Amino acid sequence: MQEDDTLDEMAEVLKPALDFEEGDIERLSPEAKNLFSGRRHLGIDWLDRYEIVVEVTAAPGGCGCGIAEGQRIVFDMRHKVKPELSDAPLCVHLMSPVLSIFYMTFDRAAEGLNPLTCIWQYVECPMTGADHGAGKALAQVHIRDAQTHEPVTDRHPAGSDAREDAQ
Repeated sequence: MQEDDTLDEMAEVLKPALDFEEGDIERLSPEAKNLFSGRRHLGIDWLDRYEIVVEVTAAPGGCGCGIAEGQRIVFDMRHKVKPELSDAPLCVHLMSPVLSIFYMTFDRAAEGLNPLTCIWQYVECPMTGADHGAGKALAQVHIRDAQTHEPVTDRHPAGSDAREDAQ
């Protein structure tokens, strides 16, 4: 989202939906504007179309939280764990690095881009014990389609108005 983006074309829909009064849109935080801007480019339902998957690739030291290789934690795009799709114990240490990924997804979505890039493919548990981190859990992170569970790798995913075939 650009600094001078006023979301003018969305005001007609946003004002009644959110019970906004005159000037409320202008007072939105940059984070809220990014969220709405992402909907402009990826479609109103983009938060429901994707999931973030954290899949444990290694836990060589026997994680104290019980995390094991092959387990996963699945989040919706609203940062909520989807327990029905997750089989790893809820480890705040392994989940915490994922939070920064969520913040970046909204910036990318605001531009109509794939909300998760290849830059953030891996995270590691920040809990370092007496072994100086040799035994901490490592995980791969990716975004996937919430319906098909297929990884989303296109720079401009389906539904984005930034796709060339959407023109």
